[in-house]
Amino acid sequence: MKVSYNWLRELVEISLGPEELAERLTLSGAEVERVERIVPAFSGVVVGKIAAVEDDPEKPGWKWCRVNVGGRTVTALCGAPNAAAGLVTAAAPPGAVLPGGKVEARKMGSRVSEAVLCSELELGLGEDESGVVELPGELSPGRPLEEALEIADAVLEIDVTPNRPDLLSVRGVARDVAALTGTGLIERPAEPLETGPPAGDEARVEIEDYGLCPRYCARLIRGVRVGPSPLAVRRRLRLGGIKPVNNVVDATNYLLLELGHPLHAFDHRALEGGGVIARPAREGESIVTIDGVERALSAGMLVIADREKPVAVAGVMGGLHSEIGELTDTVLLESAAFNPVSIRRTGRALGMSSEASRRFERGIDPTLPPAALDRTAALIVNLAGGEVAEGLIDRKQADSSPRTVVLRPERAGKLLGYPVSPDLAADTLGRLGLELKNRDQENREFSIPPWRPDLTREVDLIEEIARLAGFDRIPARLPSAGLLSPRDPPERTVPESAREILIGLGLDEVITYSFMDPKSLDRLGLAPADPIRRAGRISNPVNKEQCLLRTTLIPGLLEVLSGNYNRRVMPVNIFEWGVVFSLNGSGALEERPLLSLLLSGPSTEPDWRRPDPVLDFFSLKGVVELLAERLGLDQPAFSPLEHPVFQPGQCGRIEAGGKRLGTAGKVSGPLLEAYSISVPVFLAELEAGPFLAAAGEGARYRKLDQYPAVRRDMALVTEESLPYRAVAEAIERHRPELLEGYEIFDLYRGSQVPEGKKSFAFRLNYRSRCDTLCEATVNQTHREFQEALTRELGCSFR
Repeated sequence: MKVSYNWLRELVEISLGPEELAERLTLSGAEVERVERIVPAFSGVVVGKIAAVEDDPEKPGWKWCRVNVGGRTVTALCGAPNAAAGLVTAAAPPGAVLPGGKVEARKMGSRVSEAVLCSELELGLGEDESGVVELPGELSPGRPLEEALEIADAVLEIDVTPNRPDLLSVRGVARDVAALTGTGLIERPAEPLETGPPAGDEARVEIEDYGLCPRYCARLIRGVRVGPSPLAVRRRLRLGGIKPVNNVVDATNYLLLELGHPLHAFDHRALEGGGVIARPAREGESIVTIDGVERALSAGMLVIADREKPVAVAGVMGGLHSEIGELTDTVLLESAAFNPVSIRRTGRALGMSSEASRRFERGIDPTLPPAALDRTAALIVNLAGGEVAEGLIDRKQADSSPRTVVLRPERAGKLLGYPVSPDLAADTLGRLGLELKNRDQENREFSIPPWRPDLTREVDLIEEIARLAGFDRIPARLPSAGLLSPRDPPERTVPESAREILIGLGLDEVITYSFMDPKSLDRLGLAPADPIRRAGRISNPVNKEQCLLRTTLIPGLLEVLSGNYNRRVMPVNIFEWGVVFSLNGSGALEERPLLSLLLSGPSTEPDWRRPDPVLDFFSLKGVVELLAERLGLDQPAFSPLEHPVFQPGQCGRIEAGGKRLGTAGKVSGPLLEAYSISVPVFLAELEAGPFLAAAGEGARYRKLDQYPAVRRDMALVTEESLPYRAVAEAIERHRPELLEGYEIFDLYRGSQVPEGKKSFAFRLNYRSRCDTLCEATVNQTHREFQEALTRELGCSFR
């Protein structure tokens, strides 16, 4: 919010300079990001009054003007069409400096031009160069122009937080300044003079849905003359960040900046039926807004309509058909209160934002529409002429009673660290417009003013006391509280542990959007009935490409890989622990955590299976198994599975402890091609639930082993068709008590085994927790173990 310092001084008594005021506001919570000093781009220019004008016989269209500049008269040759006797304008006598250079007397033909009559552009005050500046007639000739127009100013740029909509106006900031400094707020009431037939004879207002539009006020102004606004009005609008349009529209924007209440002016003759209706848009309706863009409206969006069609998107932007133009002579002026949530949703859905919507969506003072309407109507008559029709049209729900909040001064003192007496609380909050309603020995009940929707709890009032007293008054004191060591829940500890493990294995964590493109599901090749397609649709998406809540983490990981691959950043080994969302059978949205892993590119680890190691399915399998082991899950079991995301024959279902853990495999070629990836990619998507459940069982510990282990190698020859999983399950079933652990270190096919056979080579570790194993015990245990495997698998040993 940009606030003119000079404008503030008209509304509140200020003894502080701009920089001091900015510091005071910042310390009170209204951060002033910067103070911009406004200085004139000229010097020596004065107010001049044209006393006489005569045409230049040598230059058609040019005039010789005799100009009173205070105590003397100078001559100036001027080509401006509006130069006329009696006009008060800006005169630059010899020695004055303009942005274009220094003014000097010049001989023009047979006469000397002693001064320059200036346009806005020549003074650096605006863009208008169609004529000389027209100043108010009451200004005295000879007065310095920068003083007469109060050119020297300062603009305070305030970062207004969403909970303080009252600061989106000069008056709101002035109210805060008055409370901070203890000075008085200068009231500027305005009741327009009403003449002519009642407004209700020619205009009508209806509200169809009071939930969307609690109040709508209107006035009718006849006989306006649309044209440019005075320079002073246009300058203030520009300083506030608003581009001037014409005197009627500028009046509404002027009061928007001053009061923080948006208003809208309709060309009354362009309204079919002469009135307006605040109603929800109907399916199929559209409107061309004042920026010239046709916008399709969705059912439920609040619009202002005439008898036939929408003429404005309520609280956001007006329509082109009913905007104020040069031919407008009758204005229907709107001042309303709209539902903030409705305005926010409409603006987002249409991709529109305006100064009006910015204020409506944060919440405005619901009691302000009539006063803002009267003030604006009076300003329009002042700037554009005309007459205000008798009567203010006001449609509204029943007035709601003011909100009240109870404050305990003793509680305020405990929170702030210094005593807060009841009188101090009442005085401080009273300066903010809060009225003391009831009191007892311990409590004070305050009525909340309608312009402060953020004050809803006792602690909000305590914060206001601290804000006005100064946050620096709060003593610096260490809290005297005992330290607790609560146990973090698995939902927090397990993801952290998983991150540490995976990062230790060389993977990088990524965080992708919770939204996804509907085309992502098509790229995955999923069947129409696949549960992953049961995605929730976002009602107000950031863009059309992110309109669904994600049901899987796979597209996000592939997009990250694609971005890195196309920039030749390889290898890419990444993971994400994130939440996905899906619709259940009843259409309700459910969420659950997933853990997804992605490996691609060359491996940096040695591999006994090949001389040039690369990442493959077994690399991914090893990551999953190690993760499960470290997080307390049973040994994962992999079984064949066909899935559209993965290559046929290179995908597996993962189970742990008899429960489904997830899916892993090599990503299919068509899916990689859709993401412009041409390297093998291995991916796993795991349910996080089993990991969280395992964490609840707690860690199991045992003493370090005192006795040495005995190692044996075992080469087990089986049928070619027998999968490793069957071998591993058999080993687990017949595992001797002394077998501490085992690992496979070779898989052999060749001349040393019969055709149609293969050999698994295992390294076994035997250890006793009671004593040192002797050779005979190990040999007997090993022999019995082999015999058990032979009986079940029909294998042999070599």
